[in-house]
Amino acid sequence: MNILGEFAGNFEIDRDSDVGVFFNHNSSQGGIDDIAFDDDFSDTSLDISYGKRNRDSNWGITAGGRYQTANWYGVAPVGLSSVPTGIEVDAGTSYLTIGLSGKAQFFDSVLEKVEVGLSNISSGNDGSETRVRLQPQLAFEVLEEEIALGVEVDYLTGSFDTHGSQPAPDAYSYLNIGANPSINLYGDKYKVELGARLNYITDSENSESNFYVYPDINASYILMEEKVIAYTVIGGGLDMNTLQNFADENVFIAPAITVAPTNRQVDAQLGIKGKLSSNFGYKLYGGYSLEENRYFYTKDNNAIFTGIGVERPSYNYANTFATQYGDLNTLTFGGSASVDLNTQFNLTLNTQFMSYDVTNGDDFDNVASQLPTFTADIVGNYDINDKWNIGTTLYFVGERDVFRTGNTTATETLDSFIDLNLDINYKINPKLTAFLRGHNLTGGNYQYYLDYPVQNLQILGGAVYKFDF
Repeated sequence: MNILGEFAGNFEIDRDSDVGVFFNHNSSQGGIDDIAFDDDFSDTSLDISYGKRNRDSNWGITAGGRYQTANWYGVAPVGLSSVPTGIEVDAGTSYLTIGLSGKAQFFDSVLEKVEVGLSNISSGNDGSETRVRLQPQLAFEVLEEEIALGVEVDYLTGSFDTHGSQPAPDAYSYLNIGANPSINLYGDKYKVELGARLNYITDSENSESNFYVYPDINASYILMEEKVIAYTVIGGGLDMNTLQNFADENVFIAPAITVAPTNRQVDAQLGIKGKLSSNFGYKLYGGYSLEENRYFYTKDNNAIFTGIGVERPSYNYANTFATQYGDLNTLTFGGSASVDLNTQFNLTLNTQFMSYDVTNGDDFDNVASQLPTFTADIVGNYDINDKWNIGTTLYFVGERDVFRTGNTTATETLDSFIDLNLDINYKINPKLTAFLRGHNLTGGNYQYYLDYPVQNLQILGGAVYKFDF
């Protein structure tokens, strides 16, 4: 059984201020066949915000929390024989996140806006991470040219008290100070945003510091009015990988993982885009990126033996993912098309082909672990009339090589899959709408992550009510 609950409310205090409340819950009791452990999960979040508006500025603050639970049910073949019989193993993992953030926008001021955030995530296995961010944005004119300057101070620190079978540092701590100056240039047929990113980062645990400079260029040129626009994006950046991001992306990570930043030296794209008619748009592009110290998810292949019928820690059944790092070169070709026949029907198609080359990843045989070589999605929406609406999404993910790491290593290839979802809505009255949703209508128990089959076909029904506060 799956349960979905959402609430979004905005309460006006007076003409210039309001309070928002946002709640989301998604959970399942599981039900996947032929797995070693339970596969139930839950994801619950609550955010409360306050906003204030006046003639010179807008500002707001948000406080919130999120609690995630899941199970390490993806036991590798090497670990199946060691799963004890007659003992119920609790293979649960969990993450609790709390945060406080604020932002302000100023009118007729050099200081255009500022954002600040404080967050902490802790795991059920005694892992913890704290992040503090300050991001002011300045804007001004010099000789009638628009100049922007973004500044960032980002402090990240974390530690792990519990370790699985794969080694990981006990603690990490980084301070990143960045600046992003840019200038906007305009012409009748062209637009150029010319800038750079500068980052100085300190690794306190290893007593190291580095300074990086990246291009930050966005340019476009009209070849045929609206129909053909050539564009290019040349960028890069320092990506602050975090435990929070890893847990959001792959909740099956080990209780201790390696957390380190990625130096995205080049991230460039060149293409054309436009609208061939009033209801048909397109985009074609090619891209290249070079990432130094890029993370890869590799599957633990160690099952630590503690004796026949003896329960061990739930993360020691070859059922977790480690993060390992190497340098990644990616060549990308892609395209998209959108059709809007009228206000009632729209359809969008996106495709991407990727080719990878990994170096300095000898520990995992330079495998681009868990990365697909082809992806595609189709998103459609059709308003049949003022009562009925149908929406659909179809995802295709190509084959992925995955590296098993441990005392014995191997590379396996995950099959491609198609995941079709359907959403039918019926508006009973202006406030009440009934819905019926079908998830994974075609995919079966495919594996996105190695050894972790997903739930098969799911049907969810419910209603949405709009309150008038």
